[in-house]
Amino acid sequence: MKRITNYWSKWRLLSKSTKINFLYASVTLVIIKTGLTVLPFHIFRKLFYRISRSDKKDNLTAGEINEIVYAINTSATVLPFELLCLPRALAAKYLLRNVPSLSLEIGIEVNANKDFEAHAWVEKNGDVIIGDWSESVFYQRLWVWE
Repeated sequence: MKRITNYWSKWRLLSKSTKINFLYASVTLVIIKTGLTVLPFHIFRKLFYRISRSDKKDNLTAGEINEIVYAINTSATVLPFELLCLPRALAAKYLLRNVPSLSLEIGIEVNANKDFEAHAWVEKNGDVIIGDWSESVFYQRLWVWE
């Protein structure tokens, strides 16, 4: 009960736009997690492409983009199931679909001493906006979704 009270007190302090971003991010993450769980990936990918396509372009400020990314990461942490890099990157790609020069990248870690590890992230003009990693790790890009 204390945990819920703590979340509620934090929720009340948020601005209206932050609450809306948080709700959009939460719903988007739940839908993406469900789609990735129940659909074969090739079908999910085609469906996601259709719904995330947009001819409209908005130049959001860096602050607005950061607020949406913050909402995605916070929602992914609070929701009661595991949401790793791919659902978060897909949520960012969807919620920021009108932002030009945005690409979803998937790669593998290049390190012979470790097990196979894949990672997904989103870049805008070459800068990682969600899915950042430490400088000691190097990922080789396998797939770019613009």
